[in-house]
Amino acid sequence: MTITYLLVILAVMLVTGLILLNMLEQYYLSSEEENLERTGKLAAQFISTYLREGADPVLLSSVAENFSRQINARVIIVNPQSTVLGDSLRIGGYLGSRLERPEIQEALEGRTGRNIQFSSLSEQWVLQVAVPVEREGLLQGAVFFSTSLEPVHETLAAVRRFLFFSTIVAMFLAGTLVVLFAHHLTGPIKELTSAAQQMAEGNLDQKITVSSKDEIGHLAEQFNIMAARVKDMNQRLTRFVADVSHDLRTPLASIHICLQSLQNYEMEPEQQKEFLQDINQETQRLIYLVEDLLDLTRRQEVADKREIIPLSLLLEEVVDVTRPRLERKDQQFFTLIPEKLPYLFVSPEAMKRVLFNLLDNAVKFTPSGGWIKLSAETSENEVLITVEDTGCGIPEDSLSFIFERFYRVDKSRSSYLGGTGLGLAICKEIVEHYDGKIYVKSLEGKGSTFFFSLPIDPSLQPE
Repeated sequence: MTITYLLVILAVMLVTGLILLNMLEQYYLSSEEENLERTGKLAAQFISTYLREGADPVLLSSVAENFSRQINARVIIVNPQSTVLGDSLRIGGYLGSRLERPEIQEALEGRTGRNIQFSSLSEQWVLQVAVPVEREGLLQGAVFFSTSLEPVHETLAAVRRFLFFSTIVAMFLAGTLVVLFAHHLTGPIKELTSAAQQMAEGNLDQKITVSSKDEIGHLAEQFNIMAARVKDMNQRLTRFVADVSHDLRTPLASIHICLQSLQNYEMEPEQQKEFLQDINQETQRLIYLVEDLLDLTRRQEVADKREIIPLSLLLEEVVDVTRPRLERKDQQFFTLIPEKLPYLFVSPEAMKRVLFNLLDNAVKFTPSGGWIKLSAETSENEVLITVEDTGCGIPEDSLSFIFERFYRVDKSRSSYLGGTGLGLAICKEIVEHYDGKIYVKSLEGKGSTFFFSLPIDPSLQPE
């Protein structure tokens, strides 16, 4: 990442430098060209009075020399036949000779001629400008200027050196900042990676030190939350496996003893009936346990088998199945179900599972003589179903955990009553699968009330 950032910065600096140098070069050349052209026009006006038949070459050379000193350029004056009449370079000049240059030809045609070329004589780049000399509308010759571009190139070289050293300083500062930033960024990531690897190897007791409030710090916080939850879930799973093993072993041991007794001992029919009833009871207990485990694994598949059903009919079927069990336990069962309830697009099996789980808990934890109430009510956008009981209630410190998998309020009591800690978790996942909500209100020793709501789709309702 550091190398990438440095390469990006270097590329940006190089491109910026090239663009800046090109702009400066164009600016200086244009400025120099404008100065020469402006001076040439002034010189052309001044020289026009001297350019006539039989003009004195010495005088014109003096004029050219004066202009040359003012603008630091070589000045040459020619007549319409391109013959040099005056040259600021007295010795080795072109005085009296024909000077055939493209710029001069353009000037003799009435235009300003311009050119940049490398002078083999001075071994440097020069700017050349030729301006026509006119008097009373008649072309009398041209004045030619040639100036060195060495000052411009020296200025550009100084700018180039400045950009070079600026690039080095910027690379150094950027490299230092990038290294510090990369260390700040990769340090926590390495720590997170190491902690994740430790968790993958089975060491779940991991916690990252949160040293910042940025995205990395937020990630570390979320990792700590995840690690704590994974550790907690692993502990619950371990306890669950132990509890399920115990729950399986106890009824299996009872069934085994009953079967051995029936096999090895002669019994009266009444005695055999009691043993068979015990076997049936323990078998039913095993069935409930296995059903909870199966529901946990296939809840998604079951919940996706949707159909449009009237909620009232579903509640009536659940009431018919549940009522005999309450009567056997000497519990009162009240229902408050309106005649008109909405149609829902849900899985009947999944919804029955939710209701049976809630009612089963109410029956198990409500003593004989208590009561259980199932009610439903509708609002504009949802239907609310309530299961209320006068059972033992739930401790306040357990209310926020009871919908989590494998959680059991009282392990000894739940084990005795056949609970697995999965029923309410299954209810929560099914209800939320249908975009509903489930929650509970409870007072320890005074009973519990479970609520779950489901949204109403107006398009499913009969007119």
